[in-house]
Amino acid sequence: TAKAYINDFEPDNTTGEPRIVLNSKEASPTSIKKFLSGVGDVQLKQGESKTFDVTVSVPADTAPGAYYGVIRYAAVPLGNDAPEPGQVSLTASVATIILIEVAGDIHEQVELNSVRVYSKDKSAGLFTKRPDQIGVEVTNKGNGFARPFGTVSVKNPFGKQAVNYEINDTEPRGNVLPGSSRIFKNNIKGINWPGRYKVTASISFGNGGEVLIRKASFWYLPLWFIVLVLLAMFGV
Repeated sequence: TAKAYINDFEPDNTTGEPRIVLNSKEASPTSIKKFLSGVGDVQLKQGESKTFDVTVSVPADTAPGAYYGVIRYAAVPLGNDAPEPGQVSLTASVATIILIEVAGDIHEQVELNSVRVYSKDKSAGLFTKRPDQIGVEVTNKGNGFARPFGTVSVKNPFGKQAVNYEINDTEPRGNVLPGSSRIFKNNIKGINWPGRYKVTASISFGNGGEVLIRKASFWYLPLWFIVLVLLAMFGV
């Protein structure tokens, strides 16, 4: 039996990955539980799959905004496959994320919190090894789903463009849930010359009418360069 559950989830405020709430006594204000019907257990033979419909009904008095949750199915063994007393059975489960935005007075407000540069997942302002990622942190201050987009560019010590890319350019774009933050990380190449680099993030959302800009800088000083500078300073 594929046993059905409708669970709330919380964003992790970093990657956007959901943390499923399994034992909540109270439904979240953004829960989809009251909207869904037709979610039930499914009997499956080995190798079998079934398709079924889930009905979404939004009450007329529901406040506009974003609602979200997961439909989760856990495998429950039947008959002779059930574990004997004292035995342990591992139960697998799978979940589908459901996002529902109720039309009405949707307020869109996004903040661009920070731009960070990373080397092997550690952020810093000075690197002796080439940094390999840039992270742009965005917070959703509105009541709907925010899908930020924009560009990040990096200029090398000579003022020339070393890196340029679009953030959140997947289809569909990744969401930032209301009241949460998300760091959009991208791998980068092109940091080759020693010196100070300047980063500019230009981010928009919704219909693109507003552009948020944030700047940062970092130094790339490889060890061989530091050694050369010290040798020059001491006249060696």
